[in-house]
Amino acid sequence: MTTAAYDLVLTGGTLLDPAQGIHNERRDVAFKDGKVAAVADHIPPAQSARSLDVSGKLITPGLVDLHGHFYHGASGTAVHADQICLSSGTTTGVDAGSSGFLNYAAMRDYVFPAHRTRLLAFLHIGAVGLAANRVLGGALHDMRIIDVAQTVKAIKDNPGFIFGVKVRMHYDAVARWNAHEAMAKAREAATEAGVKLMVHVSGTPIPLPDVLEHLGPGDIATHAFNGNPEGILDNAGKIRPQVRDAVARGVIMDVAHAGVHCDVAVANAAMAQGIIPDTISTDVHIAPPGRTVYLMNDLVSKFHAMGMSLSDAIAASTTRPAQVLGLQDSIGSLTAGMAGDAAVWEQRQGRFVWHDMAGHNVEGALRLDTYATIKAGAIAWQEGRLTRMGEC
Repeated sequence: MTTAAYDLVLTGGTLLDPAQGIHNERRDVAFKDGKVAAVADHIPPAQSARSLDVSGKLITPGLVDLHGHFYHGASGTAVHADQICLSSGTTTGVDAGSSGFLNYAAMRDYVFPAHRTRLLAFLHIGAVGLAANRVLGGALHDMRIIDVAQTVKAIKDNPGFIFGVKVRMHYDAVARWNAHEAMAKAREAATEAGVKLMVHVSGTPIPLPDVLEHLGPGDIATHAFNGNPEGILDNAGKIRPQVRDAVARGVIMDVAHAGVHCDVAVANAAMAQGIIPDTISTDVHIAPPGRTVYLMNDLVSKFHAMGMSLSDAIAASTTRPAQVLGLQDSIGSLTAGMAGDAAVWEQRQGRFVWHDMAGHNVEGALRLDTYATIKAGAIAWQEGRLTRMGEC
């Protein structure tokens, strides 16, 4: 019996892969042994053990959600990654501080391996992350919960799993009189560990410039487009000079929508003034009643409706977050040899409306609906169904 050249081939689709400079071009994509094996004008289905006809559909790299909460079962707000991510064309999810050094090991050893989605983490500067968030409102009410040395050790002991330090500069998470110290300790831990620093900037109890001064190239201001006081706009609606300085030195402006942390009016004003989201992410979590938390496919569609080209919105959800993580050589593109992660989309035409919690609406004519999600070269989700993850 002849062994097939490929395990899976997607035929007849239109490829959008910003990292390769491929914008809406007819391509077939083949996978072998969990990786992209070939991208060509035509790959005969007979060369593959399995083929999927995606004629009329859009193929992109699997999306990368730079900010979500995936410590399922260990935090009252964390979601089940496979149900949430794979259904939205997302193949990589980054947990933004659900765990700290005291409770990270269970995330690494038990929760993340139980999922098909690639799951990575930023470690909270607080020892137990967001474990008590639902009852205490935040993680840094007692500064004794911060231990820089133990945080650094946990990061250095887990290369390839932990990619940064997370700190929440929010008035519910840290007292104003402790916020500068928490910010400095998070910076210290990230620097000593040699990783990125991600800062929740929405609702900061201290001036935003005091936060931004701690951030350097590749560090992340998450919830950057929030509508709370101490945001990126001044009282006249102009981008604050400290924000422009941060962008110029390479600080990443991340959406982290969350329903309550992205104000359409702020985002529109920023985009009109040349500050475009570097990365689109969800901050997906189990939300309280009345809050709408969009998944990645809806956020790509929403920001496209707000004026980003579809190529730019996909780039902000694939190659750009991959670059932030330093993983651009393995994820975020469908270049041959890279991880076999892809999304196949139905491009729905109609009238679609997306909301924010400030009462603003965005109307658009295009919505990306997930037709299939490919993870490690195999179909992980198709037309509303998760595929089997393996034998027990």
